[in-house]
Amino acid sequence: MVASIEAAKGGLKALLLEKNDRPGKKILVSGGGQCNISNAGSIDHFLRSYHEKEKFVGKSIRKYSPDLLKKWFEDIDVSLEARDDLKIFPKTGRASGIVNALLKQIEQNKVEMQLRSSVQHIKKEHNQFLVRTGTQHFLGRNLIIATGGKSYPALGTSGDGYRLASALGHSLTELRPALAAIEVRSHCLMELAGVSFKKAIVEHWRNEKKTGTYKGDLLITHDGLSGPVILNHSRYFEEGDILKLNLLSIQTDIYERKLLESTSKAGKKTVKNIVAEDDLPNRLIERIFLMAGISMQQKCAELTKEQRKKLVQLLTSFPLTISAVKGFDEAMVTAGGVSTNEVNGNTMESKLVSGLYFVGEVLDVDGITGGFNLQFSFSSGMAAAKAIKKSSQ
Repeated sequence: MVASIEAAKGGLKALLLEKNDRPGKKILVSGGGQCNISNAGSIDHFLRSYHEKEKFVGKSIRKYSPDLLKKWFEDIDVSLEARDDLKIFPKTGRASGIVNALLKQIEQNKVEMQLRSSVQHIKKEHNQFLVRTGTQHFLGRNLIIATGGKSYPALGTSGDGYRLASALGHSLTELRPALAAIEVRSHCLMELAGVSFKKAIVEHWRNEKKTGTYKGDLLITHDGLSGPVILNHSRYFEEGDILKLNLLSIQTDIYERKLLESTSKAGKKTVKNIVAEDDLPNRLIERIFLMAGISMQQKCAELTKEQRKKLVQLLTSFPLTISAVKGFDEAMVTAGGVSTNEVNGNTMESKLVSGLYFVGEVLDVDGITGGFNLQFSFSSGMAAAKAIKKSSQ
């Protein structure tokens, strides 16, 4: 939508083909319906949030930055604010305000919009693109593919852009769910569903080798794990991988020394009272104690070396085996897509087909949670529109 608005503002005739009966459906559900549209972190932090795509993404985001996004929306009467966690939302807390403002701009700038228009085929001939829907065909000198990825297909993002890009000669990288929760085998923490941990440390193991260590907020769910530390790294997870959870954010050896010292000095206190000093939920303590063979009334003086080591291991390296990463129906974004090696990061124009542009999630670009994916959609859309305007002068 932003790209079509900017193209029309530049004096170009813009046609927006929308698959759904109303545009912006995915925006409406983003950020829990509040629309976390960007992030107020430093530009360096911003670019590191796109995994290995920092260099490609930086070309558009440095030029069409979060500050520019904020001003752009303020100019169309949408006030934004950064919250304590640096996430940027509309001040109203409603995603509908963003969508309604965009629709108003589409109308005011005379962007022609065709709803319920699913593109079936694209062909370039005689320096023009022939675009066919189920019942109509259109001609244009420039074409922007901004179809999104495969996540949330119920909202219309069923991967059409990948099919169209491939037909035009572009290669695709592997498509997989990202920003997705996971399911685990033999979920022994199931009764803790809804309990969260701040700044948990998660070690990722595959074939008995540690492949990564991540830190962030963790949420126990009825069938597995979620929360930012899981969502942001789910693109790397596979069935059979093991995650070792450190729920205390303290190194294992340091906590073991601390526990030994505390229990040695407090022989008459219960072990539960000592462990509870770390502000752990009582339900978690009960489950961990059961697995470690420790009673809730057991005194510190009665704690054996084996029990202490088992307790430390469960609190700082609790192993869970991944049975599945949630699929595209539940993933927030898609990892993979149109290869960025075949797209100019400054203009979003194809290096293979002149006049063809790709923006947003259809590209092999995905960011972590916090407004980074919507910001890239905005920045890449602006870059494409400005490039088309320049080439048309």
